[in-house]
Amino acid sequence: MRILCPRRGRSRQVRSLSLGSAIFLASPFVACGVALADPTLPTIGSTVYNLTVSNSNIDNGVTIGTGASASTNAAVINAAITYASANGGGTVEIPSSAGAYLTTAITLKSNVNLQVDTGATLQNSATTSTFITTSGTTHDIEISGGGILDNHATTTSSNNMISLQHITNLWVRNVTIENASHEHLVPEADTNVTLDNVNINDAYTLSKKGGVYLSNTDGIDYSGSNFLIENCNVSDGDDNIVAKPGSTACSNITIKNCTIGAGHGISVGGQTNLGLNGMTVTNCTFNGTQNGFRLKAGTPNGGVVQNVSFSNCTMTNVIQPIIINSWYNGQDHYGSQELTPSAYNEVSNPGDPTLTVDQTNNTAAYPFFDNISYSNITVNGTGGGDPCVLIYGLNSIPANATNQPARNIDTVTFSNVNILNAAYGADIYYVSNLNISGLNITAQNGNSEYLYGDSLVAVPEPASGVLALGALAGMALRRPRKRRSQAGPPPPA
Repeated sequence: MRILCPRRGRSRQVRSLSLGSAIFLASPFVACGVALADPTLPTIGSTVYNLTVSNSNIDNGVTIGTGASASTNAAVINAAITYASANGGGTVEIPSSAGAYLTTAITLKSNVNLQVDTGATLQNSATTSTFITTSGTTHDIEISGGGILDNHATTTSSNNMISLQHITNLWVRNVTIENASHEHLVPEADTNVTLDNVNINDAYTLSKKGGVYLSNTDGIDYSGSNFLIENCNVSDGDDNIVAKPGSTACSNITIKNCTIGAGHGISVGGQTNLGLNGMTVTNCTFNGTQNGFRLKAGTPNGGVVQNVSFSNCTMTNVIQPIIINSWYNGQDHYGSQELTPSAYNEVSNPGDPTLTVDQTNNTAAYPFFDNISYSNITVNGTGGGDPCVLIYGLNSIPANATNQPARNIDTVTFSNVNILNAAYGADIYYVSNLNISGLNITAQNGNSEYLYGDSLVAVPEPASGVLALGALAGMALRRPRKRRSQAGPPPPA
């Protein structure tokens, strides 16, 4: 079972302390829990087709082999998938072998499990082309077996490695996916998806590229409804696990017990036009990741991302653990009229201060981040010249104060979030209904600064260097000032 935390109705009549445009709630946010059933698993036929055993019904009895050509192996594999799907479904088995089975593109079909056994490697011979895909609308598909799916890429392309679209009931489990030329695993516009014990890494690519990842090699890019992503281990050259609700709405997402290495973290966006409602991330571990939790979008690629919770996670040496970015527009990620976080001397308004926030009638496709919670998170070590927490909202006014959020980032809560040995503290712009009573930061480079609306809130640093954001007493409001210089904006992602 999974737990979804839907949005709670909130009263504007709360006791609060207002600093600039932010509101500190008097009491901690309490989420309600609604149990969700795990996604429906696919129905696969009982027949097993071992492709190293001759079968006259499949490509006239030709078998696959590690010494066979890629086109021969592809013809046999695709013929077996087609035959199995048309005859009650079944498992197409790629047995263990000392060498790799070379192949060209494979197309999966309904009621079929592509099983790559432990000790087997299925390797794409066209390294910059899509390796495994689907065609049209399908259902009940599985990839399993304990083996390796290898794209063997050393150059980038625009083709995703495994593209699984418009599937109802998908299960990818116990496989290694490696060396993609673009995004690795892309279950897109799917319903009822379970990804379990999927390991993503690019050891071959790194060995050929001097230890450098290829760009835009996301690990798991997904969209659709009712996803369970668990026990996965992901290292790559971009987002590790990312929801992409740009063209397909996303809902009922659970990500748990995953290990995140190199990459840009667990993300949503940067296109969120059709929205995401309900995502829970829990019991995940990050080590050496550029970002931890990142929500990102910008006009005209924004929509409503709501009811998202991050809990019970640990991070070590993560440069920016927490980001909510409303200016994910271009190379600088902040929009042509916005000031980057390094320009504190004249912080004014992002874009137009008279901008009307209208979440219901969002024809301009502005980003909204609504009801986001962080709890029981420990971070040890950040780096670079960036704040460990960056929440970047629009300087805007609500369309209707009765039923519209005061800001495009609304209702953000922290509970027992401890960031130790941070390079810099938290920078928070233009957020309504903000509760940081449970956010505690130890900063290495002088006093951390926290910006709310047009006012900078400075928390005097104790001798120990521990900054307790919940200790509102003694806070001083003052004009923003330049704190640090940066070599440049964050790199494109």
